[in-house]
Amino acid sequence: MPRFAAVVFALSFLSSLCFAGEGEDQANSFASIYATLCMKNLNNLEALREKLSAIPKLPAEKAAHFLAGNAGDAWPVPDQHGTFVLALPNDKNLCMVHVRRANTEAAKQLFADLVASAPAPLIAKKVRDEQAQTTANGQTQTLAYEWSIPDASRKMLFTITTAASDTAQLQVFATAAIIEE
Repeated sequence: MPRFAAVVFALSFLSSLCFAGEGEDQANSFASIYATLCMKNLNNLEALREKLSAIPKLPAEKAAHFLAGNAGDAWPVPDQHGTFVLALPNDKNLCMVHVRRANTEAAKQLFADLVASAPAPLIAKKVRDEQAQTTANGQTQTLAYEWSIPDASRKMLFTITTAASDTAQLQVFATAAIIEE
């Protein structure tokens, strides 16, 4: 019996390591998708939409769930590490990435690595760090950074909301937007 218990303990330890690694792989995939699709194309989301026109998008009734009440399109993003959805609302300078499961601490760190410092002459500024309790996702944390030149009315806003609960409907949601003040 002690040998059986040792084997069960070892297997449970190894399986938790696999899940931890899987969550980090999902976080890395999220960061790559966010950087290459949203951040890279933020100044011309219509060109991104044109590039994506050859890829099957979600049907309108399913896309609506990812568009937060806006008209637009959503695409599943194929990735070996998880389920990702890219959403582009019509007539908005907004790109959204939805991640069902990921290591939220790793996703936040990767997000911060991408947006906490801006390329010159832009200046990065952390503008939000809030926690909230939600019905769908439990405890969430939202971080936001903006990039701009001093005294500019047009800014780039990068936001991530994470929910670490295993029962959360969505564990990572990130947006990139151009805003006018």
